[in-house]
Amino acid sequence: MNFIGRRRFAIVSILFLLVTGAAAQGSTQAGSATALSPSKLEAQLQALRQQLSASRNGEERYRIHQELVDALAKASRMNESRKQLDDMVEDAMVPNGRRSLAASALASDYARMYEFPRGQRAVSRAKRLARDTPAEELETLPREPSYAFLHAEAEMDRRANRHEVALTKTREHAELAWGNFNNPAFSDRRRQAAANELLNNLPQHVLLLVFNNRRDEAMSYVTAVRQRITTQSDLHPDPQQLAGVLHALAVALCSQDDYDAALDAINAAIEEHRKAGTLEHSVSLGNSRRLRLMIALVLGRMGEYVQDAPLIERGRAENAALAGSYSAAQAEALVFAARGQWTDAAVRLGRGLDQVLRNQGSESPFYKYQAQLHMLYRLRDASTRVSEGELQRFVANFASSDNDWVDSRFRGAYVEEGTFAAIIDYLVPPRGETATPSAAALAFRVAELLRTSSSQGALADGAARLAAAEPALRALVEQEQVLRFEQTTSRLAFAAVADRVERAVRQGVNDEIVLKRLAADAADKEKSFAASNAKLADLRRQIAARFPIYRELISPPIPTANTIGAKLRPGEVYVNLYAGNSSSYAFVVRPGGELTVQRIAAPRTDTRQMISALRAPFDSSRVPEVEGDPAGFDFAASHALYQTWISPIQQSLRGARTVYVSAGGVLSNLPWNVLLTQPASTLLEASWWVQQVTTVQIPGGSSLVQALGQRASKARQPFLAFAHPSFDGREAGKGTAPGARIVRQSAVASTAAPRSTTIDYRKVTPLPETLDEARAIAVSLGADAASVFYGEQASRSRVMKQSLSDARVIAFATHGLLPGQVTGMLKAGLAMAYEGRGLADSVLTIDDIIGLRLDADWVVLSACNTGYASGHAGDSMSALSRGFFASGARTLLATQWAVESESAKQLTVQTFNILAQDATLSKADALGRSQRDMIAGKAGTLYRHPYFWAPYFLAGDAAR
Repeated sequence: MNFIGRRRFAIVSILFLLVTGAAAQGSTQAGSATALSPSKLEAQLQALRQQLSASRNGEERYRIHQELVDALAKASRMNESRKQLDDMVEDAMVPNGRRSLAASALASDYARMYEFPRGQRAVSRAKRLARDTPAEELETLPREPSYAFLHAEAEMDRRANRHEVALTKTREHAELAWGNFNNPAFSDRRRQAAANELLNNLPQHVLLLVFNNRRDEAMSYVTAVRQRITTQSDLHPDPQQLAGVLHALAVALCSQDDYDAALDAINAAIEEHRKAGTLEHSVSLGNSRRLRLMIALVLGRMGEYVQDAPLIERGRAENAALAGSYSAAQAEALVFAARGQWTDAAVRLGRGLDQVLRNQGSESPFYKYQAQLHMLYRLRDASTRVSEGELQRFVANFASSDNDWVDSRFRGAYVEEGTFAAIIDYLVPPRGETATPSAAALAFRVAELLRTSSSQGALADGAARLAAAEPALRALVEQEQVLRFEQTTSRLAFAAVADRVERAVRQGVNDEIVLKRLAADAADKEKSFAASNAKLADLRRQIAARFPIYRELISPPIPTANTIGAKLRPGEVYVNLYAGNSSSYAFVVRPGGELTVQRIAAPRTDTRQMISALRAPFDSSRVPEVEGDPAGFDFAASHALYQTWISPIQQSLRGARTVYVSAGGVLSNLPWNVLLTQPASTLLEASWWVQQVTTVQIPGGSSLVQALGQRASKARQPFLAFAHPSFDGREAGKGTAPGARIVRQSAVASTAAPRSTTIDYRKVTPLPETLDEARAIAVSLGADAASVFYGEQASRSRVMKQSLSDARVIAFATHGLLPGQVTGMLKAGLAMAYEGRGLADSVLTIDDIIGLRLDADWVVLSACNTGYASGHAGDSMSALSRGFFASGARTLLATQWAVESESAKQLTVQTFNILAQDATLSKADALGRSQRDMIAGKAGTLYRHPYFWAPYFLAGDAAR
């Protein structure tokens, strides 16, 4: 029964009471006990009020107010506590800064009660008082007022389901703290206060980033803070703050589907708490234990941490703040699950989940992650069976279809990927057995949801920028935000009156006038809620129809196998691969929509080790120097990966010349074209998979449908390039000597790992050889020399101002920067010429790319993506690809490691030459023929090594 259906049931119950005069008997709830007896509490309160009346000292009055607030709160007299806090705000004798802090605390309290108008008035008061706070008082405050009211605003927006607005507040909060921390004019005390603010709020900021599906940004941000702590000593975290950093790291790793590493991080956080002597019932330690149990749930290892269950129970009983940090339903269900009582866990959380759905709606992160926990409890319960219908309904809350808009800007945290993987595991039978068509279709839908969501968050800011640049779209998006807030407020109003209805039913109320008034009020609120839902759905349909690219960025429809199969051409297949913690899967879609699903006997750890071995010589730029030199190439790993991932689906690939591969996580870093179909020990014996098919990497089925559905380019100019940018702001050279062989270096020339390097943009490694490559492509395409911008002209501002829509091929011959590759780089982008502030204004970010207006058959990213093999950077590349597809590109030609200049030039030029000579060939055919020619030694026997012919790969539409 859905939410409105349950509310109607309660309303019908009231009508039944009106007709029969009978009353169902309900139980009453006992009041909370107080820490002091009533007489002692009143004596304490009276004494404090007498002190307050007698005092004329602002600091003392602040202290007394605070003691009254705390005493009343501990006695659960919350209305009186809030009234006392309000009195403090209005007390003109209390210094303004402290009054501002009190107003912010009051606003946060109102936010937790969903009383947004009162909360907003309190925030406005806090801001006014903060503006009137003298600088000398700021030196004495426990916290600066600006931090407090930003936190309160974020809390209100979060509770109002405006999570993207809440994120702007926490970002502003973090930027303010960083600015104060780095301000040499500030006192040491204020700078340390800023450092404490950064560290103390890191877990909440990272969690909100994840809720907003900014998983790469979350990972990059917490990594940057950890780098600062390890490389510079100025943050001075205490052990509890360090535990908070590790807790934030665990959350970020969960969002990256890396639960093994997340478990290590949260174990380290709890160990830091132990060393610090943190009280067992503290909020921070209690929440870390809770997170550890959730991670262990995903990994099937809850039994190892069952000792956390009684500690969580005891901590919540002893600390009201910990008990209030998440619901009793969540806590009790998690404790049941830790003890293996799966049915009890599902039942307990299910009851609480109804309330969350009632107040928040199905798109809220609060609902999403609790619904995922609930599903995991059910899937782990061997005594029950979850039907396909139930799974279908569950997945529908997360996956958009052509008709339904599920706002993928927002996601749950902690267990999202783990839940989806568990559903696939539940639906796909062991090897040797065949899934039913309906189970296979649902498993495929979930696998596609996993792939789409992995890069979705990176596109949301670009979508906002796209909307800002289009007046008509901007108006619709602003209206959509207003309607979402209207929906939230009408939902809360309906939920409140529905709760009153249910209480009346439980308590046996039989006053006819009261019951009629409640029923009428509930019916009115239901009507208002239904109307707001209808208006929002209608507006979203308008946006999707008028601006399909925006819809693709915000809520991409998850395609069925039939939808993809209808787009595939003869000789093409689509493959979705997922490497799980314990089980892995392959899905193959053929033209027409035929779908096969195969369980792969390869745990993620084994696949990661094989890929690491295969990539090692490429990532270390171990360049072959003589013919036949394997240069560290791991023949065994190459064939083992083929045997593991391709051999089981070989029959489904029959007749394919082009294989679209969508693979995330560890598999996103696998160079598919260097897999060996047969064992070999020398290059001459090698039988490469690329000699049979050309692989084309694609972020997911949604991107493939989008790419294959674009119209033919109408651009008239053959080529436009941005090459050899001047990273130091000085005039660039003219390129390199003809025939020079140069291996392109990483963006930051350092013996340290890129992730530990703070970038000085003016010391980014120059790329003079890219100018030669760009000019060679220009000649091949019949473009003139003016089509190549280089040096200071190869800048972000030039790209943004240049008319790009009339170029069929656009090349960016520069460094690719991925999130976390260098400190301060939170989003993927391309390093362009220095324009004064380095990362801040000289990088063409994914947000910029989405806003470009292209009509390009090709975008060539002839860049050195040194971060590609690290962590989950392959998914970042998928996001970059999706950004270019959204801007109007049909196909990307990109690199997987540091290319050697001469072979790169030959390969790209030859690919375009082949296309020009034979109009029947596809882009995949042309690239594949160029690579096979190199394998055959036509460009020189040295170039038979995959280091030279394999770095380039296609993404997007592989046809003309």
